[in-house]
Amino acid sequence: MNQVQWGIVGCGDVTEVKSGPALQKAPRSGVAAVMRRDGEKAADYARRHGVAKSYDSAQQLIDDPDVNAIYIATPPDSHCELTLAALNVGKPVLVEKPMSLTLDEGKIMAGAAKESGQSLVVAFYRRALPRFERMREIIHDGTIGVPRCASVVQRMHAPDSGNDSWRLDPKVGGGGFFADMQSHTIDWLSHVFGPAKTVQAQVRRQNKTHAAEDLVSFTLGYDEILASGLCTYSVGEQAESVTVLGDKGSVSMGFFRPSNITLTTAEGTRELELPDPPHVHQPFVEKIVAHLLDGAANPCAPEVGLQTMEVLEQVYKDFART
Repeated sequence: MNQVQWGIVGCGDVTEVKSGPALQKAPRSGVAAVMRRDGEKAADYARRHGVAKSYDSAQQLIDDPDVNAIYIATPPDSHCELTLAALNVGKPVLVEKPMSLTLDEGKIMAGAAKESGQSLVVAFYRRALPRFERMREIIHDGTIGVPRCASVVQRMHAPDSGNDSWRLDPKVGGGGFFADMQSHTIDWLSHVFGPAKTVQAQVRRQNKTHAAEDLVSFTLGYDEILASGLCTYSVGEQAESVTVLGDKGSVSMGFFRPSNITLTTAEGTRELELPDPPHVHQPFVEKIVAHLLDGAANPCAPEVGLQTMEVLEQVYKDFART
C-alpha cells in the first residue's frame, strides 16, 4: 500500500466538512467510495465531493477492491458489526467515537484487531489538533505550575428530538449527548493525565421526552489530580469549557467550538489564538496515514479507546433508563 484509499460507511453530517474532506486532502490519502443506506443520498454525497463510487450496502463497500481502509462514521450501535466485517477482509479501520455501544463490544473489536493483525483507530481527533496540543503543553511545561484540578462545564438547550433522534436513544448511541460529546473530553483528559483511576457520577433524566440522560455530574480521579464536570442538556443557556488549574495559574478553552486558549498567571491574563484547520480531522488523519504507510504509532489505538468506554460504563452503571 502506497496510498490509503478510504471507504466511508455512513456519509452523514460529520463527514461533510470535519472528516470527509480531511480524508481527501491529507497527503497520500483519498476516498474511493462512500456508503449510506439511502442510496440516493450516498450518490449525492459522492457527486458533491468528487468520489467515484457510492453504495447503499456496507458490505459491498467493504469488499470493494479499490478500498483499502474503512472509515466507520455511523452511530455506535453498528460500530462493532462493521468493524468486524472490515477486519475480517483484512482492511484497517478508523471508527468514530465512542468506539462502541458498550465496553464489551469495544473489547470484542480490540480483540479482533489484534487477532487480524490490522489497525483499529478510534477517531478522537482532538489528540492532534494544534490548540489542544498547545494546551496540553502548557499544562505540563510549568507555565501554570503544578496542575491541581480540572473543571469541565457543558450547558445546552434541550435538543430537537427530530434532528437528534439517535443521540437521544441510548440503544443507538450508548447514552445521550454526554456519551456523544463528552467522550471527547474524557479521552483528552486521559491524553493529558493518563487513564482515570476512579470514576464517580450522578446521572439524571430531567426532560422526560426521551430516554437519554440530560444531567451528568462526574468526578474522575487521576494520579495527582481530580477532574470534575457538570454537564446539562436541557437548560436555558449555552456554555462549555475545560479549565485546568495549577498552583501558579490556569488555562482554559472551549472544546466544541472555535476557541482561543485563555492563560492566566501572575503576569495577567492573555488569549492565545491558534485557529482550527478548515477540516478538523486532517491533522489526525495525517497521523493515521503515517501509521498505516510508514509504521508510525497508532494515534489512538483500541486499548486507548477502551479507556473512555470504561469511564462511560462507570458513569452510567447506576442510571436506569426507561
